Amino acid sequence: MIQNLIYEILGKKAKTPNKFTIAMGKLIRVARNEANLSQAVLAKSIYIRQASISEIEHGKREVNSRELVSLSYVLNKPITYFFPEEIIRGVQVENIPPLLQELLLQAERLSNEDIKKLITQTRALADME
Repeated sequence: MIQNLIYEILGKKAKTPNKFTIAMGKLIRVARNEANLSQAVLAKSIYIRQASISEIEHGKREVNSRELVSLSYVLNKPITYFFPEEIIRGVQVENIPPLLQELLLQAERLSNEDIKKLITQTRALADME
């Protein structure tokens, strides 16, 4: 599901800037401004160049996983904050506990047949309690 949404938004051969990187960059800029941090201070805090922050905020550069975790920590935002609404369309991620978020992410990697098996096993576990 998420992979399909990403392909829909970015296309199979995503180039930057694109809808996703531009939207994520705006969210990062908003969070940085809310934290009253300059690009230079934020860059130093997450161990990248100030120019990289500028490129990210303008959608010209993607954020890698280490940077995303660092941004989340320094800007005091959950990681999901940085994902544009187009990616999580209609899903209220902040209402889903982290373990269930992880379960959903892993389940998306499964085939429909395996998802049916997972549901059956989950029901059996729930009924045991």
